Amino acid sequence: MLDVFFDVVLPVALVAVIGGAVGRWQNVPVAPISVLVFYLFSPALVFHSLATTEVSASVSVRIVGVLLATYVATYTVATAWSLVARHDQSFRAAFALSVITPNLGNMGLPVAFLAFGQAGLDIAVMNFVAGAILTYTVGIFVASMASGTRVDALRAPFRYPVLYAAAAGVLVNALGVDLPTAVDAPAASLANAAVPAMLVVLGLQLRQAAGLDHLVDTVMVNATRFLVAPVSAWFAGTALGLRGDTRGTLVVLAAMPTAVVATILATEFRAAPAFVTRAVVTTTVTSMLTLTVLIALVR
Repeated sequence: MLDVFFDVVLPVALVAVIGGAVGRWQNVPVAPISVLVFYLFSPALVFHSLATTEVSASVSVRIVGVLLATYVATYTVATAWSLVARHDQSFRAAFALSVITPNLGNMGLPVAFLAFGQAGLDIAVMNFVAGAILTYTVGIFVASMASGTRVDALRAPFRYPVLYAAAAGVLVNALGVDLPTAVDAPAASLANAAVPAMLVVLGLQLRQAAGLDHLVDTVMVNATRFLVAPVSAWFAGTALGLRGDTRGTLVVLAAMPTAVVATILATEFRAAPAFVTRAVVTTTVTSMLTLTVLIALVR
């Protein structure tokens, strides 16, 4: 697993730290970059991924089933804990975002490839696409609850471009349309810019991650991401007839740390972004140990 650290985690950390350091040195505000990621780079990433991915329908349905089961389990735990801890509306949204938004892209994809080879990567790509759709529908709904009503939250996903980008990507893929270069090249370029831009946002938020406030809540986020999520994925995968490396890949992907996009959503909807950033940082660091153990168990 040293390869995972040097080839995946270290480069990701360096981009975030260097980008954040340069941004703070030049007093760059985080909000404009977050807006670009939210309204431009992320929709391009989702569209391009959906338009070009190739996974069989049977496996795709079961992958989505495992992902949905994991989402339901983790969101249920998040809701129950927020009730016990008596979180206010904004913090309830922040805690749920931290729990239900795994890093399926810039960490999940390379980890799946290194641990399970090309077959694992194929599964991870489909899982990432389905997860992105959930993040930009359910995730937006949860995030918008920080400062709005339930009616506003239900309407929120339809006010943003990612859902429509996903629908367009599915249509292009289903119809077998070959995108002209004039469309494909810009979409690919913007999609490639999404992850680095997200990491810069994370870097700019890093200074807000310091401190020991909400320590118990931070521990609960880690426990839910690294215990509840993979156990739920294992049971769901087994119930759906998945075995071997297919199930193992989905279990490992379920145990990914909190994604940077959670910080993007928290910043956009003012859902305690400092706490969400702390969740991203602590789960990413902790995952170096938990993923090492988990991969050894499921392979």
